Amino acid sequence: MTKKPYGVLIVHGFTSSLDCVNGVEAPIQALGLPTRMPVLRGHGGETPEALRGVAWTDWVADAEAALQDLLTEADKAIVFGHSLGGLVALTLAADHPDVVDSIIVAAGAIQLANPLAPGRPLHFLAPLVTRLIDKVNMPPVYTDPALAQYDTNYAWAPTDAVSTLFDLIKTVRRRLPEIHVPALIMHSRKDTTVAPEASEVIYNNIGTPPDQKRLVWFEVTEHEMFRDCESDATIQTVVDYVRERAGV
Repeated sequence: MTKKPYGVLIVHGFTSSLDCVNGVEAPIQALGLPTRMPVLRGHGGETPEALRGVAWTDWVADAEAALQDLLTEADKAIVFGHSLGGLVALTLAADHPDVVDSIIVAAGAIQLANPLAPGRPLHFLAPLVTRLIDKVNMPPVYTDPALAQYDTNYAWAPTDAVSTLFDLIKTVRRRLPEIHVPALIMHSRKDTTVAPEASEVIYNNIGTPPDQKRLVWFEVTEHEMFRDCESDATIQTVVDYVRERAGV
């Protein structure tokens, strides 16, 4: 089998189903590019209990396995990730610069709005809260509330899963200067889950040369940017960047 020059790895978010990102798959495949869209460990279960005991290293390992599988059909990968998936994309770019051509980080979860998250004033209380509370409610958030009825994400997460997400955030933040591949960073100024400043942190701290990174803002959508009211525009932004990188 003759390999394609490029393929695309698509990585979903924390507590998310593949619905949060699958809107980009068909238009990318229509460009003639192979894709992989793994379900990260603990996701896709009957209940959020499936996330209990899962570590962030499991999520990275699942994405790496999908990357290696994609490389059986493509010489290099463009890695697209939303939220948690953005953190995974950044990790893969740092670990595998020889095969990761570029990354698309959408609402990369390096700075959460949650006051207990890393970088927030109350983060020092997070270990105590983790011991006292068994789960964290995570209701769907959309600018267009009518769309929330179609949401298929988990409605809550075990606190140990949130804790390992916090560990990943701190790890990726330290590693940002190691990333040198071209990057498209996307975010909404109205995101109340991942603070909009997160994308500025990523843009300003990755080692990618200025002429090879860009930051694109949306003004209306909430965190579920590929299912919310600006989904057509967000999906098209991803597809246009993939087309540009792949030269198709």
